[in-house]
Amino acid sequence: MSHRKWILLFRMEDLQKVHLYEPLQEHDLNERLREGWKEVRKKKFE
Repeated sequence: MSHRKWILLFRMEDLQKVHLYEPLQEHDLNERLREGWKEVRKKKFE
C-alpha cells in the first residue's frame, strides 16, 4: 500500500493564487514542485 500525505500547494496563474490540496507521494510532490507549485506550510506561533 502506498503512503500518501495530504499537501496544500499554491502557485500564481494569471495574477491569481491557485491552491491545490491533494494526497501525494514524495515523488508526486517533487513533480509538482518542478512544475512551479509551492508547498504551503503552517507558521508556528509561540
